Amino acid sequence: MNKRLIFKIIGLILLIEAVFMLFPMIIGIAAGEGDWKYFLYTLIPCAAAGAGLFSVRIRNKNMYAKEGMAIVGLAWIILSLVGAVPYFISGFIPDYINALFESVSGFTTSGITVVADVEAASHGMLFWRSLTHWIGGMGVLVFMLAISPVVGGSSMHLMRAEAPGPVTEKIKPRISTTAKWLYAMYLVLTALEILALVIDGLSPFHATLISFGTLATGGFSYLNSSLAAFTASQQVIVEVFMVLAGINFSLYFLVVTGKVKKVLKDLELRWYLIILAAGSVLISLNVYFTRDQFTGFGEAFHQSAFAVISGMTSTGFAAYDYNLWPGFSQVILLILMFVGGCAGSTGGGIKVSRFVLAFKGLRGRIRETVNPKGTYNVKYNGKTVPENILRSTFLYFLMVMVITIFSTVIVSLEPGMDISTSIASVATTLNNNGIELKNSLVAGFASYAWWTRLVYIIDMLIGRLEIFPVVALFVFLFRPMEKAAGKVKKHLF
Repeated sequence: MNKRLIFKIIGLILLIEAVFMLFPMIIGIAAGEGDWKYFLYTLIPCAAAGAGLFSVRIRNKNMYAKEGMAIVGLAWIILSLVGAVPYFISGFIPDYINALFESVSGFTTSGITVVADVEAASHGMLFWRSLTHWIGGMGVLVFMLAISPVVGGSSMHLMRAEAPGPVTEKIKPRISTTAKWLYAMYLVLTALEILALVIDGLSPFHATLISFGTLATGGFSYLNSSLAAFTASQQVIVEVFMVLAGINFSLYFLVVTGKVKKVLKDLELRWYLIILAAGSVLISLNVYFTRDQFTGFGEAFHQSAFAVISGMTSTGFAAYDYNLWPGFSQVILLILMFVGGCAGSTGGGIKVSRFVLAFKGLRGRIRETVNPKGTYNVKYNGKTVPENILRSTFLYFLMVMVITIFSTVIVSLEPGMDISTSIASVATTLNNNGIELKNSLVAGFASYAWWTRLVYIIDMLIGRLEIFPVVALFVFLFRPMEKAAGKVKKHLF
C-alpha cells in the first residue's frame, strides 16, 4: 500500500476544501454577518493539516484499482467531517451528528436537510450548503485531477472510482485534460442557469444557490418550501437544467467537437429521455383524473414533469407536496429514484445504463436457456459488452438490494417508524435523492435517533460513491486488525 501517496492526496483534498471555504467567508463579510469567522476557524487548521500532508515526499506515484477506491472513500469521509465543522461550531446545527448529516447530504448531493428553518440561515451558511453540492456533483477528486498531476499515470483509478456509472471513458488522452474539460462544461452550464434565473427575476445570490443545487442534482434550497414559491417559468428553467445535469457529460464534449450524430445514437440517452417522458405522462394522468388539485391538465403535467425530472435525476427539488398524490404516482417516483440519471452525469440512483445492460443481459440468458446451442452476445451502442461488465452490473444490483434491505431493517427499529417510511427514507438516502414521500419525514431527519441518522449518512456515502469504494475502504481499514487477530489466534491456539 502506497501510504505516502495516500497522505499526499488527502493533504491536497484538505487544501482544496480550505480554499473553497474562503468563498462563504467572503460572502459573510460582505453581508455584514458574524458567521464568517467560523469558516476562518475551520480553514486555518484544515489548510495547515493539508499542507503538512501534501509536503510528504513520494517516489512512487503508482496505485492499484483497490487502492484508488480506498483513497476515494477516505477522501470523501474526511471532506464531509471537515465540512461539518462550520455548522457545528457556529451553533447553526448544534449537534455534530446532525452537522455531519448536513455535510454528507451536501457533498453527496442528496439534498436532505436536518435544518428546520433554512430561511433563518446566514448568507455564508446558505452559500456553503449549496457549494458543497457543487463540489460533490462533479467530484472533488476530479477537480483535483484537473489542477494537479500528483497521482501521475494511475489517476484513472481515482476517476473511475469517483465518477458515477458502470464505465468511465476518457474524452481526452490525458486524464488531467479530461477532468479540465468536464469541469469546463460543468462551469458553463452552471453559469448559463444562473444567467437564465437572474433574467427571470431571481437575485444573483439566490440564482447561484439554486444553480449549484441543480447542476449538481443536489436539491438544497434557500426556502423552506423548496421551489414551490417559484414562478412557473423559473421552475421550467430549473427543469431544463436538471435534465441536462442528468445526461452523461462526455456527450457534451461530443456536441462541442461536432459529433452530434453519435450523441443522438447513444442508447442510454434515448432511454433516459423515454423514461422521463413516460413517467411524466403516467403521473400527470394519474393525478389529474384522481385528484382535484389542478386547474387543468397543463398544470398537472407541469407539476408531474417537475417531480419526475427532480426524482429521476436525484435533484430532490420539490414544487408540490407529493404526499397528496395517489399511491400509484408515489410508487412511480420511488422507482425512478432507483433508476437515476445517466452514467457520467451528476445524477444519483443506479443509472440508466445499468438497467439497459441488465435488461439486455437477462434477455440473453433467457434465450440461452431456451436455445442452449445459440450464442447471444449483449451489444451496447453497437459494441459487444464484455462478460465482466455484465457480471459487475448484476453484482451491483444485488448489492443495492442487500444494502436496501439491511438498512431498512435497521431503521425500522426506530420507535414509531412504519414500513413504508423506512423504505422511502432508505431509498431517498441511498439514491442521493431529497424527495420526501412520507408525511412523517416532513418533521425532518433530525428527529431520528443518532444510530438511524448514522445509517442514513453511510447510505448517502455508499450511494454517491456507488458501493465499491466504500467497501474497499472498509477492507483497507479492517485488514490490519484481521491480520493482527490472525497472529494472536496462531500464537494462542
